[in-house]
Amino acid sequence: MQSDYAWPTLCFAALAVLSIAADWRNHRRRNADRERGRIAWVPWSLIAVLSLLLSAVFAAWWLRGE
Repeated sequence: MQSDYAWPTLCFAALAVLSIAADWRNHRRRNADRERGRIAWVPWSLIAVLSLLLSAVFAAWWLRGE
């Protein structure tokens, strides 16, 4: 039987990958985009850190077998 913590672990890991890719894309924007007001409204780096932390917590619970 699979643990209840498997899906949250995988979802938070996928969110971490998505947010890291979005943050990387945001840093590669040209200055012309920033001058026109096209800035990111989502704090991708904060989401990446929080999702990595939550992924680690759920993975630890998953591996512990609670």
